[in-house]
Amino acid sequence: MPKTKRAAVVIRPADVAAEAEPANALVGKRLVRGDTHGPDISVTWISIDGRHKRLVSRQSDRVYYIVSGAGRFELGDATPVAVAAGEIVFIPRDVDYALEGRMTYLVMNGPAFRPGADEYLE
Repeated sequence: MPKTKRAAVVIRPADVAAEAEPANALVGKRLVRGDTHGPDISVTWISIDGRHKRLVSRQSDRVYYIVSGAGRFELGDATPVAVAAGEIVFIPRDVDYALEGRMTYLVMNGPAFRPGADEYLE
């Protein structure tokens, strides 16, 4: 069966509705979505001001690109590491982590993020 060809698109974050997640001190915009653009990758814009609860993704590897601001990631059992604008954090699936700070970042998931798929550990 032939694959369905997907359309190339330009996504303007200003046109995407924001979704607040107060329990994790963030507001996000799901820019590239598995349910819209295909199951292989997703990209979400996030603004955080506080702490995101410890979690683990059992389905996706994640790449965080820090756009602005600064924060800290706690990756597995490793010593927490400071991050700042322009830096990238890679988190393989099945590695638990938490993050905190005042920053804006893009998080890319492969395969695409599915709401409800993260496992919260605290």
